[in-house]
Amino acid sequence: MTPVTPLTPRAKFNLNELSQDAAAGLIQFALDGGVNVAEVFVDTVGPADKYAAKLRRRFPGLGVTVRPKADGTFAVVSAASICAKVARDRAVAHWRFPEDPDMARDYGSGYPNDPQTRAWLRRQLQPVFGFPRFVRFSWGTARELLRERGVTVTW
Repeated sequence: MTPVTPLTPRAKFNLNELSQDAAAGLIQFALDGGVNVAEVFVDTVGPADKYAAKLRRRFPGLGVTVRPKADGTFAVVSAASICAKVARDRAVAHWRFPEDPDMARDYGSGYPNDPQTRAWLRRQLQPVFGFPRFVRFSWGTARELLRERGVTVTW
């Protein structure tokens, strides 16, 4: 039995690599903008030693520090973490649904432990087609709802 998935399958990607590539892109953006970057501090996704090696290969002139839970160790990483959360929350708050511009926007924080987010997911679940594109289908909460309430479709 196959649970419901979007009609247009999304390309599979590794979230750790996506995050690592995004961080490298931000570093490159700063360098290209003329910022005098001497050292970077990064909270790890995946094995810290491999991530650090990847950054050192791409940016050989920079000091690179990659640590798990770096946001609790380095103030600069804590500040960046807060900025990222604010940017994410702003993007979620201003999201426009291509499927239906009038779709209910009472989705709460968008985090899995938020009862309002879970209630919104239950209301928006279309048994055959799943969720709006806003929802990460691979998210455990979404997968669980699809298993419980989705219709098995054989294409």
